[in-house]
Amino acid sequence: MGFNISKVFVIPLIFSSFLIDINNKLNNVSANVKNPPANKNDLDLYHGMGVSFLCNATRKGFDLDFPKTLNVASATFASVVSQKHGGKIIEKKKEQTVDMKQLQFIASLQLVESALQVCPENVPEKIEKQFKIETERIKKLQGL
Repeated sequence: MGFNISKVFVIPLIFSSFLIDINNKLNNVSANVKNPPANKNDLDLYHGMGVSFLCNATRKGFDLDFPKTLNVASATFASVVSQKHGGKIIEKKKEQTVDMKQLQFIASLQLVESALQVCPENVPEKIEKQFKIETERIKKLQGL
């Protein structure tokens, strides 16, 4: 029993220790220094870390709840953009401030999309169906 409990906490602890290290470095930055917006490389890095966390935490043997793990990964993604980049990203060569809830939602969709490619056996059917419904809804909205 103790071994299974330790499995549940290993990945989140490693992931959170990395983020604490990032946060400590951010706290050392002077308040007068402007945080640069997240560029494509930054966003790709955070996305890759999120997918890795999601796939590792939900694989057989760990079996963490996929929706909860997805929520942690997407919330962490948005939090890092907020803390390290002041909530700003560069999109289409223009600096933009993003809404953190919207960013978390988009990150969730992107993480599910990647998980379906990287570790499809970990993605519950219900999540896959929700993903397809949301992506179709977004395509329709973009078509308007």
